[in-house]
Amino acid sequence: MNGARRQRSLAGRPGQDRLKVFLAEYRITGLFYHCLLAQHLTRNGFEVCHIVREDNHADVWVLNLLRGQVSVGCEIAWTKQQVCLFLKRQGLRYPKKEVVVMVQGNRIKAAFNWSRGQPGRLSVDPPKAGRRKGKPA
Repeated sequence: MNGARRQRSLAGRPGQDRLKVFLAEYRITGLFYHCLLAQHLTRNGFEVCHIVREDNHADVWVLNLLRGQVSVGCEIAWTKQQVCLFLKRQGLRYPKKEVVVMVQGNRIKAAFNWSRGQPGRLSVDPPKAGRRKGKPA
């Protein structure tokens, strides 16, 4: 049973394969980890504005988020926990104290160091309140 589980984990996830194909098709393969991180944070209650990996010697990642479904007062701890969980799933055990989080009103800004991925910026258009779905009248 452990052999089968290990085989499945080494094969990769189908969603990640589709993401790689999509990014390769549009020639933006350098944003693979940006997209994975955005998906993870969105699934865990945040609204992602943009994710930037700085082009410097420190490999700094900067996240600009909106609170979304995260409870007031829990933003810092929840952000640190989710960033560390994402990095753990990518094979890196990262201490929570190394994730810097700042909260101002509804906005959350977080930064951490990680050498994977390429420098670049992923901007996501967060849903606006009152935006209609479907055809306009």
